[in-house]
Amino acid sequence: MPPTDLTLRMPWRTSRARRALAVTLVSSALVLTSACDRDAATPAPSATVARPTGPETAQPAPTALPTLAASPPAGAESPSPLAGARTVRGRASTVTGTLDEATLTAYAAMADRAVAEVSKRWKRPWPRRVTVVAPGDATAFREQVGRADDLGQVAAITDGPVGADGRATGDRIVLNPDAFARLTPEGRQFVLTHESTHVAVRSSLAGAAPLWLTEGYADHVGYAASGRRKADLAAPLLAEVRDGAGPRRLPTQADFDPSQGEIAPSYLASWLAVDLIARRHGEASLQRFHEASTVTSSSAAADTAMDRAFVDVLGTTRAAFTKAWLSELNRLAAPR
Repeated sequence: MPPTDLTLRMPWRTSRARRALAVTLVSSALVLTSACDRDAATPAPSATVARPTGPETAQPAPTALPTLAASPPAGAESPSPLAGARTVRGRASTVTGTLDEATLTAYAAMADRAVAEVSKRWKRPWPRRVTVVAPGDATAFREQVGRADDLGQVAAITDGPVGADGRATGDRIVLNPDAFARLTPEGRQFVLTHESTHVAVRSSLAGAAPLWLTEGYADHVGYAASGRRKADLAAPLLAEVRDGAGPRRLPTQADFDPSQGEIAPSYLASWLAVDLIARRHGEASLQRFHEASTVTSSSAAADTAMDRAFVDVLGTTRAAFTKAWLSELNRLAAPR
């Protein structure tokens, strides 16, 4: 399962020197692979390319789809530039890497689509542009993210400095070439859209919300264009519900700790909770709820703010919403 120390300390204190991280993990949603997922991504015709100064490494064909993402401990200082890299500029993206031109161009097209998808839903001002770094090998990836531990299941890490006001000031999405190579085009699109959501939220809101809301919202945006049935996407969680082992409350920070066991159901549970808010109250209310639940002080303060937001923004309570959400899980898990 995912590395234990990449995940779950929320970025409450603000410092220009500290870097916030978000991680997208390859997970149990490999079952979502289908034959049509193996089609090649279409490059963006508007992309321009800066030629490399060193060798390049081609990206293997993708084969599987991820779902999980986790956020955000303190990270390292800014890394050195990626040696021998070329740069592709899309309409709303800059992709720098040591891969071949066609691959980087395809990534730029995916990143452009990710920015467009995020911008449909997240209406606060943000740069509406993302920076993607695509190293050619695992060593370069580790150097970029400042990690030496096993990152084999990590598809991408988003990091960036946090300003004095608590907002991220220069996030970039760093792709793990080994894990990213195993994904279908649909899986890669999900990763880039999920991570672009974190870029948008962190660049426009100071502090952090409860983790279920942060990750559930990024999954909500990431899955929006998938066209998949919720029951299919949430299959691992719904199997637990049918077995009587489903959640009894909204996920807590500890539920996202991979050292405590399987965490895929916690992400799916969070996504379905956010999806329920969006369907019942609309995207605008969901964003207001996210904003009202975000604070710069502590996780306990975020929980308190969220309880107020349930009342003030959604006109309900945490207890009443939890009851409705659990009923929704039971409905989705019921035999057809």
